[in-house]
Amino acid sequence: MKVLVMKNEILITGPSLKPLEKKAEILIIFFHGWGSNGDDLIQLAPLFAKHFPSAYFLSPNGPEECPQNPFGGKQWFGLDFNSDGGIDRSNMPQKVSSAAENVNKFIKHWQNKLSISNEKTILIGFSQGSMLSLEIGTNILFGGLLCYSGSFIKNNRPLTKKHKIMLIHGELDEVIPIQSMENAKSALENLGATVNSYISKNLGHSIDQDGINKGIEFIKKCNN
Repeated sequence: MKVLVMKNEILITGPSLKPLEKKAEILIIFFHGWGSNGDDLIQLAPLFAKHFPSAYFLSPNGPEECPQNPFGGKQWFGLDFNSDGGIDRSNMPQKVSSAAENVNKFIKHWQNKLSISNEKTILIGFSQGSMLSLEIGTNILFGGLLCYSGSFIKNNRPLTKKHKIMLIHGELDEVIPIQSMENAKSALENLGATVNSYISKNLGHSIDQDGINKGIEFIKKCNN
């Protein structure tokens, strides 16, 4: 099944997985990393569905083509690079904020369609998808934010203990160093959020079964 929402001429599409039970009571949305697409993370949905049979899963594609991966690669926002090949982060706050506007409409569309509240909506992001999830989830209070291998594009929005965030990061991440998780945890806690973190041992820029298990535990707590 394809899911889509139009904003002018921009479409957000991607795979989904319906709940094992008849009625959806939870909405879980995956946001993939830079250069990937929704087909990647939707593979995790059956693993989560065993524990959340009333969950409706969406795994949208980023709305932009990724120039560095022209064979189906997508991005939530483009990256600029320095002359030495490093990422220029100077305009990243504006880019992630702009991307969030479009995705917010996508989320609201599906919440209305399924009659599911913000409280029963969980965002799961990987890498760039985690950056996007944190941008959206620090502006709107959702049931929980589960962020793998990402970083926090800082803002100064005041948060509360009701903002439940789980950060999971590979110990050997060579793309986004683990220090990014520590920085994100500190910044989000300083803004007032409830933040938990977990380091996946001997893991690079990826998600393993250990991290999935921790994520499932987190979502269960969010729904209690």
